[in-house]
Amino acid sequence: MDLYQWEDIGRNGDYVGPELRQWQKEALWHWGENSNRGVVEAITGTGKSLVGVAAIRQVLAEGGCALVLVPTSALLEQWHRNLEKALPRARVGKLTGGRHDDFNSYNVLVSTVQTACKNQPKPKSLALLVADEAHRYGSSQFSFALNSSYNRRLALSGTYERQQDDGVEKYLNPFFDGVIYNYGYGPALRDDVVAPFNLALVATEFTPHEKHEYDLETEKCRKAKRYLVKNCFYPDDWPEFFAQVQTKIKDHSRDTESYFCRQYVEGFAHRRSIMAEASGKEGFLVGIRDSLDKSSGTLIFTETKESARRLAWIASQATTAMPLTGDDKHLEREARLKEFGSGKLKVICTPRILDEGIDVPEAEIAIVIAASKSKRQMIQRMGRVIRKKSPPRAAKILITYVKGTSEDPIDGGGHEGFLAEVEEHAHGDVAYFRAQDVLELSEWLSADSSIGSG
Repeated sequence: MDLYQWEDIGRNGDYVGPELRQWQKEALWHWGENSNRGVVEAITGTGKSLVGVAAIRQVLAEGGCALVLVPTSALLEQWHRNLEKALPRARVGKLTGGRHDDFNSYNVLVSTVQTACKNQPKPKSLALLVADEAHRYGSSQFSFALNSSYNRRLALSGTYERQQDDGVEKYLNPFFDGVIYNYGYGPALRDDVVAPFNLALVATEFTPHEKHEYDLETEKCRKAKRYLVKNCFYPDDWPEFFAQVQTKIKDHSRDTESYFCRQYVEGFAHRRSIMAEASGKEGFLVGIRDSLDKSSGTLIFTETKESARRLAWIASQATTAMPLTGDDKHLEREARLKEFGSGKLKVICTPRILDEGIDVPEAEIAIVIAASKSKRQMIQRMGRVIRKKSPPRAAKILITYVKGTSEDPIDGGGHEGFLAEVEEHAHGDVAYFRAQDVLELSEWLSADSSIGSG
């Protein structure tokens, strides 16, 4: 399909969604040039799902059908709602725990990957599979949803990688034929697709007890890795090492190699929890919570449900704040997000429920409390606040870390390449604070962020 044909996508009235941006048209052209197969990698907040909607519209216009794979029920509802709105002539069904629609009555189905693995809808001869958050399907279990009966294949992902295994190379690339278009921060900022962002890093410190516990878990990891590299010939490079550890654990062996793999994973998890829930990070939030009442919306990202509830309580002493976790029912979550969008609720604290896919109302500030070695997770969280705002202004992203740990951008590298990727695109210089710099932090959070204000 020629590039210019995507310019007239809505000419027949079968598409009433937003006008496609130039990058989306280019992505679709590259997808068409690659025999309607490929992965489109685009940062959160740029509208990658609209690429999927446009591809679906095209296959329907040719008399075919489409299946959309999503990882969660919340995303299923969101896709279903958006498809019905953008493609009014389409018959959009659901394939999930409560419904088993098929292509006899519908020409578009939205399915959770779990359901699609067990109950594959039989497509017509011309069929498109759209995999949203495609990196999630690179496992032996979820790869069963990647049905070869679909001759058109489009994968969408904010960061097309899997940190803990070789699922991209083993399952995803052979099916989708690799990345055919990438849209990162630089191009998105140049195209004025996302808002500029100010970036700050805040150093916190352990209490003596936290430091002791952290050191114990670090030594456990060090001993386990030393044994596995020296005696079992595991790679020293961390991503490859961790992927091999995860693979070994899955076979449930009881030999010495498996013992040290389990020791490493346990130490890694405990250490991450100690960093994520360090009391210094809670103290930091106590210091700046008054400033959050003046913002147009703050998202605080935590590691656990309990920490989300605890931090929401801390913030609520100065402003309206609530946790948002996987325990919340769908209607509760929708109501809470609606209150956040209206400004009635100023702060949402959440572990991972907003990391992928779910549309979040406009937010001005993102505060990352949780420790994370996943670049993908960091980029997805950042994407929650870089959507363009009205009136135009920059987002503010504030990342906490514990000094002298694997979070530390100076001593430990910090956030697995995330900072190296985004620092050059920050609006102005990256700011560095200590948790006790309450006045300076409050001034940074309250500063005018209007575009062009300097």
